[in-house]
Amino acid sequence: MISAEDLDRRLAAYRPDGAAEEESLARIRALLRAAPDPFTRAARDHVTASAVVARPDGSAFLLVHHRRLERWLQPGGHVEPDDASVFDAARREAREETGVEDLAAPFGDLVLDVDVHPIPARAGRPAHVHFDLRHLLTATATRFAVAEEEVRRAEWFSLEEARASDVDESLSRALGKARALLGGA
Repeated sequence: MISAEDLDRRLAAYRPDGAAEEESLARIRALLRAAPDPFTRAARDHVTASAVVARPDGSAFLLVHHRRLERWLQPGGHVEPDDASVFDAARREAREETGVEDLAAPFGDLVLDVDVHPIPARAGRPAHVHFDLRHLLTATATRFAVAEEEVRRAEWFSLEEARASDVDESLSRALGKARALLGGA
């Protein structure tokens, strides 16, 4: 079972990139300390897990076009009770949403980026907030089997193409970090 206390201790060593990420980190750590179970989607606001999936050289990123939000995002979603860690949840979500099984973790379970963002209301679910921890995975896949109930399609984008497709500022930041870590130009 995932421990909020253990994750909070790990995040104490995390160094955010700028004021927006610093604020997200502070909010995530506050949730971990205050919520009885910050990982359950039964709670209005909760921790989520996502993966920045890159080519091993950092030249391209695998994004999914989310059905409900109608925009390009990194694969990710809710932490499930069977997930051993938030990192494991991120890897599971990436596999489920893209169909890519061969996902490497060149930096282990290192948290790449953190972001707190609102999720709009939908039938049966009020507006809420995702406290997202992003991890870096790599892949070389060229074929995808997307989870069609959530994702319209998956495609590789260069950093410049991703930014031109109107990814939000936090995802743009995470993609830039991933490219730098992987040595991409």
